Amino acid sequence: MPTPLTVLRLLSRLATVGWLICLLPAAARAEAPPATYRVVDATPAFWRYWEHARELDQAEQVRLFLEQVVAAYPDLYTARVLGLDEKRPLREELAKRYPKYFQFVSPHFDTMSRLSKELQQKLPLYEARFRHEFPDMSYTGEVYFLNSLGAFDGATREVKGKTALLFGVEMIAAIYGPTADVEPFFDHELFHIYHKQFMDPGAEDTLAAALWREGLATYVAQALNPNVSERILFGLPEDMPTRARPLLPKLAAELRAKLDSQAPEEYAAFFLANAPRQDIPARSGYFVGYQVARELARTRTLAELAHLHGSQLRTALVEALRRLEAPPSRAALPRPQRLPNGRFIASLVPGTS
Repeated sequence: MPTPLTVLRLLSRLATVGWLICLLPAAARAEAPPATYRVVDATPAFWRYWEHARELDQAEQVRLFLEQVVAAYPDLYTARVLGLDEKRPLREELAKRYPKYFQFVSPHFDTMSRLSKELQQKLPLYEARFRHEFPDMSYTGEVYFLNSLGAFDGATREVKGKTALLFGVEMIAAIYGPTADVEPFFDHELFHIYHKQFMDPGAEDTLAAALWREGLATYVAQALNPNVSERILFGLPEDMPTRARPLLPKLAAELRAKLDSQAPEEYAAFFLANAPRQDIPARSGYFVGYQVARELARTRTLAELAHLHGSQLRTALVEALRRLEAPPSRAALPRPQRLPNGRFIASLVPGTS
């Protein structure tokens, strides 16, 4: 029987993807179906570029970026994907954005480098665990990790004529800081893709859909990463959970009354960082939606939650919001437990939920 120290030393030496996959629990390896999507890690191209560009002036950095990174992934680094003006030359648009991007992101290059290395080592683990939890995922597109030049932390864009899931590793590093972790972010965004298989098309633009979509994705990220901090789970503004928690009954009541609203200003008030209202925290809809998912997870697995739709989902949302309107605070992060079949369900142990 190896000692814990021996095991730790062995783990530190496992550098290949094959070994990492072998570390998965046997059940996960056996049950996780083959990936229906392809993952592309474009971050090594950026670091090869940066080795040559770090001492150059910004004009030369832009030139070299075009030659070494854009040329390596021409379908990925387009004006449309990066949110640039498609009517202007890409070189001019990159030169215009680069100074602001560099000022914001360069202090976080060390964190970005760490995340890139972790991706190369651990991404197969993230994927296999997600497919084990949601074996009926049918997404057949591509998932990219890249330096987005400040365009996004996570986004869906059309790449090569198909919807792709993109992760801007530099923005994850800049927004979430030194403790940034790609894994819960990966779970959150990939779950959005999976969840679309079961969403009700007729209700996509309602507050109810946004509440459930973002709340459940946040809950899934926390359930699959039980030790994740609120800072990583909810992002910015950092104090949103602290401010939203005592307002939970009020927020739940208002959202329940507005579930069918399709007004852009209502969506902005609860889900955008530049919220127009001052009486509620920006992006508080994420917190309320997370609490709703947590309530419903008391009697359902993650897969069962993902499959909820139609009148059954609507009834469940209303009932959960009514419970959250009650004054007693139950807004601490839960401790998801594994069922005998390996699936996650929220803890029902008194005092832990």
